[in-house]
Amino acid sequence: GGVARLQVAAMAMGKDDLLGKLAEWKIEHETIQHALSPTCELHSENIKGTAFEKFIGNGQAKNLFFKVPSGGGPLKNRLFLVCALVETAVDNKVLSARLGIKPSAPLRFAADDVFDNVLQIPKGSVNPFVMAQESCKDVTLLLDSSFLQCDRLLFHPMQSDFTTALAPAQLTAFLDRAAPSRYAYVDLGSAEAISLPGGGGSAATASAPGDGGQSKKKLAAA
Repeated sequence: GGVARLQVAAMAMGKDDLLGKLAEWKIEHETIQHALSPTCELHSENIKGTAFEKFIGNGQAKNLFFKVPSGGGPLKNRLFLVCALVETAVDNKVLSARLGIKPSAPLRFAADDVFDNVLQIPKGSVNPFVMAQESCKDVTLLLDSSFLQCDRLLFHPMQSDFTTALAPAQLTAFLDRAAPSRYAYVDLGSAEAISLPGGGGSAATASAPGDGGQSKKKLAAA
């Protein structure tokens, strides 16, 4: 009902809440305002002439929110947020196979009600910072390992008329605080099995999340 909906909305993390959290956790970042940019194309247009222009095509992200269908096997109904460079191809069928999801019921975009209740932000402003929200506690975040080669990564801080730029190591530091066993950097161009962070996965190909986090930080800082 309407009352429950209001309570859920009240718990959502807004831009100012997020920026406060970044400051509290000592995550270095820079945030600018611009025109509403719900698509990658508009975003590129709207950050021209700003301090972030140099990151167009080199740190811009797309963010895809998937659900495993009920016929998908052991991971049925699980939610995955995939954040990748705009240039990186994300094939839901290949990703499904790598996660051990049945080919007959591959990952598909989450329905609007799931999107609204879990991410609690407008479409066009999805970002990995949502992982700090209580409503996202059952979401697994898969990050493009190509992020680690970028100087800065650009994400909307909960609304698409602002952009936050931060170094990959700072994003990792944020996620280590917000969702320590619920994220992993993966090579989205590979076909190898992906083992899920936190131990619930298909083939165990990745190192333990703790170890992975350390080596990723070194990689990112290099």
